[in-house]
Amino acid sequence: MQIKTIKVGYLRTNCYILSDEQTHDAVVIDPGDEADLILPELAGLKVHYIIITHGHYDHVGAIADVKRLTKAKTVWHEDNFLGQADWVLHDGDEIKFGRVTLKVLHTPGHSPGGICLYTKGHLFSGDTLFYTTYGRVDLQGSSPRQMSESLQRLAALPDETIVYPGHEEFTSIGQEKEFGTIG
Repeated sequence: MQIKTIKVGYLRTNCYILSDEQTHDAVVIDPGDEADLILPELAGLKVHYIIITHGHYDHVGAIADVKRLTKAKTVWHEDNFLGQADWVLHDGDEIKFGRVTLKVLHTPGHSPGGICLYTKGHLFSGDTLFYTTYGRVDLQGSSPRQMSESLQRLAALPDETIVYPGHEEFTSIGQEKEFGTIG
């Protein structure tokens, strides 16, 4: 799996483009803004899904432009209030493109519809888990209790799992256990 990261928008949201190197099938995760930066990176790829980890403005701003160009299906958790998705996700669902499968982990806390996406060795955590910290729980719809439960769930993943957060730099499950963020 090839992973491209593009920092977009005022809050420098990490937009991820995941693709199968052989089939060129792809997904876009959290196209937060600046479609003009995202769209050129999609050249030569068959984008099947636009996946939203949660419904905050800094993760959704370029959905319409990416969808218009790619005709990809929009997917997000049922507890996001973003309008009609082409595919409403639930905990445990699997998103397949090419030879890659992403497992949906419902991780509320920062927002009710927060999800992480897991494939062996890789976790795309949205705003659930960051380097040395976790997502804010003082926003409307957030829940400290649910965040604690979500972080405990992530702590069960293998330590070597690389974490690709919604903002800032990458980390790993093991590193976050050492920092005391999880586990």
